Amino acid sequence: MATATLKLKQKRSQARRQDIVRAATRLFGRLGIAQTSLTEVARTAGVPLPSLYDYFKDKQDLVAAVPEENYAALYAQLEGSESTSDPNDARRRLREIYVRNLQYIRDNPDWGRVFFLEIWPSAAIGQARIRRAVDRYGLRYVELVRRAIAAGSYDRHLDPYLAMSMLMGGLCHLTAVWLLYRRPYDLVERGSALFDRLEMSFLTKSRRRRRKQ
Repeated sequence: MATATLKLKQKRSQARRQDIVRAATRLFGRLGIAQTSLTEVARTAGVPLPSLYDYFKDKQDLVAAVPEENYAALYAQLEGSESTSDPNDARRRLREIYVRNLQYIRDNPDWGRVFFLEIWPSAAIGQARIRRAVDRYGLRYVELVRRAIAAGSYDRHLDPYLAMSMLMGGLCHLTAVWLLYRRPYDLVERGSALFDRLEMSFLTKSRRRRRKQ
């Protein structure tokens, strides 16, 4: 009985924390981080302000939690398809992660505005927790590029970190333009086309020739 009660309290505590992060994501995205107070976040989340401090010690702590929680939500959507037994599967998986990230941004534009217009261009990206969340995502690209190289799909001279930078840089630019100009194009469609263009430069010469035919 005591164990069940403890688990219920933990579940409620986790749900409240997620409510606070969702409220912060929405307000940071619509008003800006600097213009949003913790009082507004607490009110939007439906929790007393003192309760917010049970989960986050200050505003900086809450800001860092936003990318952590949103990347965790993205990872949860990607679970269940990690197999790379097929030589072409690393390429398929890399494209899937790229496109699913774009889908997540399209479905959660407040998150897109927080990260790509608020956090990414600012000094906040230098915070250790935020940097770890970004690095964890980027290293998934690096690992899959390495697997594709080992499988003979990508050029053996390709630098996996350069490939990751090209992909993430393209995603950041497309998303920032999409947000700043009020979504003038289909983000997922445009991002998928960008991935295919960039990946062409990763392929071995024989595979590039086959793609062009």
